[in-house]
Amino acid sequence: MSRTRPFRTLLSMALVATPSLIACSSSSGDDHPQPAIGATNGIVREGDASAAQLTTYLQHDARDWAWAGGQFDTPEPNATLTADTPQTFAWHADPADFAAGGAPSAVLMTHLLSFSTASNDDLLQVFTSLSEYTPDAVAWQKLIDAHAPITVSLTTGTFVGADVPDDGGPFIGQSLTFTIE
Repeated sequence: MSRTRPFRTLLSMALVATPSLIACSSSSGDDHPQPAIGATNGIVREGDASAAQLTTYLQHDARDWAWAGGQFDTPEPNATLTADTPQTFAWHADPADFAAGGAPSAVLMTHLLSFSTASNDDLLQVFTSLSEYTPDAVAWQKLIDAHAPITVSLTTGTFVGADVPDDGGPFIGQSLTFTIE
């Protein structure tokens, strides 16, 4: 039996128990709320983003670094969107320095979109490896039903395999506000 096996077993048990041991409370006034660790239910995943990567991503505090965090291409800030057709949210983000040029195939850039209103910090959250998101009918209706200005915040992180290196983020990108009529 390997000498590291007891350590690995204890580490695995601690990681499994961590979500149930963490109480989430924040009074920092952060403009970029992130879901609580272990709160992956209800977060939409798209592209190649896995549930394991989402859990890992949520264990990291997002840091300010706008060029790596991403900027929205659509919609425009303060846009009024029509309710009849779901809006495509598109953005671009620069890869982390280690991933630029000749990046290994194990590198995956991921993005967390957090939609919120003044009365609901968790209106809709999307974790994706894609650079755009079009809400399905259920998600679009949830946004319409907010009946208030909606802020969408973008954070971006870069994975190498299943891990986010220190210089991989996640990084806080742009936030923009829009309404749906």
